[in-house]
Amino acid sequence: VLAKTEQVTVTVKKIEGYGESGDAYTFKATSGKRYMVYNAGGSQPISGEVLIMKAEKNKQPICLKLAADPSQPRMVDAVRAGLCK
Repeated sequence: VLAKTEQVTVTVKKIEGYGESGDAYTFKATSGKRYMVYNAGGSQPISGEVLIMKAEKNKQPICLKLAADPSQPRMVDAVRAGLCK
């Protein structure tokens, strides 16, 4: 059974930095929820990742496509500018 990909519109409050392993970092949304981005320490950025940094500065909403892996809740697969459709 393929899990449905979840999309969520967020406004980035603060990029929190890399975890202990250095291959992923977290950011917090204005909703208070924390999201994680795996990018292999910067060598494999996800689609649209640069938008997270822009969104932190300009407070514009972005659309996160979340991984459908229940063991990794709120793991971001891709980012799009603007509201989710």
